[in-house]
Amino acid sequence: MTIKDAGSYLDSLGFHKIKPGLERIRALLRRLGNPQDKVPAVIVGGTNGKGSVTAAISSVLRAEGYLAGDYTSPHLVSLTERIKLGGEEISQDDLARIIFQVRDAADAGGESPSYFEVVTAAAFVYFAERGADFMVLEVGMGGRWDATNVTTPLVSVITNVSMDHTEYLGRTLPAIALEKACIIKPGAPVVTAARGSALGVITDYAREMESPVYVGGRDFRSSGSGTRGFSWSGREWKLAGLTSNLTGLYQLENLSVALAALESLSLDRGVEISEASVRAGLADISWPGRLETLRESPPLILDSAHNPGGCKALVESLRSLYPGTKFAFLVGMLDDKRHAPFLKEITTVAGKLIITEVPSSRTTPAEKLLKAAAKYVGSEVTVIKDYAEAYEYLLSLGEPSCIAGSIYLAGAIRKLLQTGERVDVL
Repeated sequence: MTIKDAGSYLDSLGFHKIKPGLERIRALLRRLGNPQDKVPAVIVGGTNGKGSVTAAISSVLRAEGYLAGDYTSPHLVSLTERIKLGGEEISQDDLARIIFQVRDAADAGGESPSYFEVVTAAAFVYFAERGADFMVLEVGMGGRWDATNVTTPLVSVITNVSMDHTEYLGRTLPAIALEKACIIKPGAPVVTAARGSALGVITDYAREMESPVYVGGRDFRSSGSGTRGFSWSGREWKLAGLTSNLTGLYQLENLSVALAALESLSLDRGVEISEASVRAGLADISWPGRLETLRESPPLILDSAHNPGGCKALVESLRSLYPGTKFAFLVGMLDDKRHAPFLKEITTVAGKLIITEVPSSRTTPAEKLLKAAAKYVGSEVTVIKDYAEAYEYLLSLGEPSCIAGSIYLAGAIRKLLQTGERVDVL
């Protein structure tokens, strides 16, 4: 079986099909020998920054010499991006082999798992068979019913909580926070930078689980104007002059959360982590599509921000890195996102706005996005439905530019740059 065959099988499951509940994934994993129980885990949930925090924790563990796996989603260009071990993507051959192993186990039980459940199970199998020392798992959505939530983690991380996926997680911050808090397991430490009512829900749930909670601004904090030289202090760790190749003000909070999780692994779980490894790991994080510079002058930035919280973080970073600069923005969004507040934030730093459509069956029609932007846009607006043509137009402007609105748009642009090929509409 080839990776193409594996892709066809996954597509048959429905890429965007969501099936609440953990019964299917638990039954499937039992038939696979419960690989999720064979590798110590850190689970990372929250609304924004999950992938960056996952990448940072894994990078430091690797710098210490551990064989660390990280599981993230969605991918930008290739499915193999989701499963990494020792910083390297799973090979196409291994991924295809394991996906069909998972398929056979599902067929034997008469189950019909989702796309995400199959890929999550494949990650567990891969990490277990390769003898990983740790696996760092990014929650796909929410927490309570997410397929990653079948482990007993050493540490649970909830980066932050804001309004996203409201049709599945709830219409209020406390409701969403409760869904995310369900990754907390009895006695396992919790690290979070959540605030306000969301923090209250998380701390209440952790109290029920008898789990200690370490909160940003209270138990740990960072200081600095960016990631090229900052300080961090926690319960015992005091670190100055830290540097990371992640850029943007918002990454400072993500790195702070990652450091708190690493400190908890060290102090609460006895995992050996040296200061030298922390410094080396932070300096060597790879996480494309997050304030990624595609061109230096004039700047061309690619970012995966897709909700108002992520957009606000992006805008703050652009203001910090390029004070006074107006950007030509290329924006495409999925239809289930909060378009108006996202676009309102964008237009504070946009000199021009180019609206396109994401290569997804869930894209927001360009006309609908234009209507949402109408009340905020004081800048020039161009509608080009084809994302590749829109990107070429953006380049032709020769101005400071930024691409944002969807990780699927970011992935499509990256594939265009890497291979010259378009992505299939999912």
